[in-house]
Amino acid sequence: MVLAFGALMVVLGLLSGGVLTAAALEVTKLQPGWTAWLAYPGLTLLGYGLFVVPANDGPIQLMTKVSGALCLLLGMVAIAVLVLRSLGFLAFEGGTFTLWWVFGCSLLLGPLGWLGARVPKAGV
Repeated sequence: MVLAFGALMVVLGLLSGGVLTAAALEVTKLQPGWTAWLAYPGLTLLGYGLFVVPANDGPIQLMTKVSGALCLLLGMVAIAVLVLRSLGFLAFEGGTFTLWWVFGCSLLLGPLGWLGARVPKAGV
């Protein structure tokens, strides 16, 4: 049950990060609230803790790496858009704070997903 809850937290965290990024790029009409801002880093970290710590098998560790890779992908999209916008290649109405938030959180969450899957388990 703990693994299922942890997986749900990771999924909700990643969904929040994706919606924040899409909204900042004006790809969607969704307007994420403050919960999404907290959910991307918070729920993803909580999910990592509940998902990775008790896991001893390869498939769960692989899923944690995939989650970390998705976080890094969100970060890469955010920073690429920020750079392309600053160079004049992209133009959109919204501000850039959301993209900086996603990028900054992704710098922490992405590597944690990869490193968390390598945490030595007690008694193993």
